[in-house]
Amino acid sequence: MKTQLITPEKILYSGEAQMVTVPGTLGEFGVLPGHAPFISTLKPGVIRIEMEGEQKRVAVLSGIAEVSPESVTILAESAEDCSALNDSSAQAKLSDARKAMDEAITDAQKKDASHRLAMAETIAENLKAA
Repeated sequence: MKTQLITPEKILYSGEAQMVTVPGTLGEFGVLPGHAPFISTLKPGVIRIEMEGEQKRVAVLSGIAEVSPESVTILAESAEDCSALNDSSAQAKLSDARKAMDEAITDAQKKDASHRLAMAETIAENLKAA
């Protein structure tokens, strides 16, 4: 099925997928070709896009997913590919984000550091659960 994962900055994925697993606000859901149409908001978590022989994992904090029988379109406020991360690299990312939060002085720095910390926490939590 056609799958797109889009942020305001770029298209993180556009292509075919065999299955997509999405962290919806009412619970995680899986989408296969022929799925009933619906729309869901997203909660912090990891989207898993399964393609032939590989899986792409993308951490998101919020957004919406639109599902139709032929496609899945995910519009994420922010997202980060975490397919190549392991537990130790996720913990290092979390440590760096906490340090940035501690060192932030201006409102803009605090906002950026807070976003980085939330994303790092989402990635670290979901890698543990995987």
